[in-house]
Amino acid sequence: MLGNLRSALPEPLQDYLASARELAHRQTETPVSAFSTTLHAFDNLLTGGLQRGQMTELIGERSSGRFSTVLATLAAATAAGEAAALVDLGDSLDPRLAAAAGIDLERLLWARPCHLKQALVSAEMLLTGGFPMVILDLGTPPIPGGRGVEAAWLRLARATQSHDAVLLVSSPYRVSGTAATGVVKATRGRPRWYGHGSAPRLLLGLSSRLTLEKLRHYQGERSETLRLISLEAAVFRSSAAVEPCSNESHIAPHLQASKPPRLQTSTAPLLHCSTAPSPPCPA
Repeated sequence: MLGNLRSALPEPLQDYLASARELAHRQTETPVSAFSTTLHAFDNLLTGGLQRGQMTELIGERSSGRFSTVLATLAAATAAGEAAALVDLGDSLDPRLAAAAGIDLERLLWARPCHLKQALVSAEMLLTGGFPMVILDLGTPPIPGGRGVEAAWLRLARATQSHDAVLLVSSPYRVSGTAATGVVKATRGRPRWYGHGSAPRLLLGLSSRLTLEKLRHYQGERSETLRLISLEAAVFRSSAAVEPCSNESHIAPHLQASKPPRLQTSTAPLLHCSTAPSPPCPA
């Protein structure tokens, strides 16, 4: 049937007629460039990093390392000279700590919507406006506006594809339906403490378990461990002439450097959210 239709068309137009299976095969063969977040655990799950032209969803509860991964991704993008945009529905960004984590604030656009609908519209405007990287962070539950309709997420995915941009959706639970090409779940791990005996303990960081739940054209489940290091602990350890206790043998050696470390390929900064009040949203 398809062959008869092709033969009836002029020769220059025959290549434009294809079946759904042929289109899917062509899409699979098309090479997709990836943006490295500099976090090996996250990049390995996504076969190289965040895929350009595709939506990736990162889900996880509080203290799972989800927002720390967002900050590390923004730091990698701005350090590479790219402009990036953060649509911060959860109002979680602390600019001072973000700068300490390596984010170039001069290259970051920070949008603070009050509702999910506003957040989706903002993300789409930024993608169509030419931003090569847009991160949509939905904060902690309950999300203002619910999960949104799937049509809105599909529209956002199409905007990402048509502009060959990177879109990362950070959410406490699945919201994008079938629109996301890849889905990674972050699970809270155990905290790591510094100190021994009856002395007060200092939180060194947390470990998070990243699990690949979905990746288009890939089958199977994989997991990686992501280490989160407290910036305050890094500063303390760099200035204190003390030995680590026995349960810290797995801490990265760069914590004992002569100055606070920059972002490493296998670690992300563990940052605290600002407690400063934000402007009230309109009713």
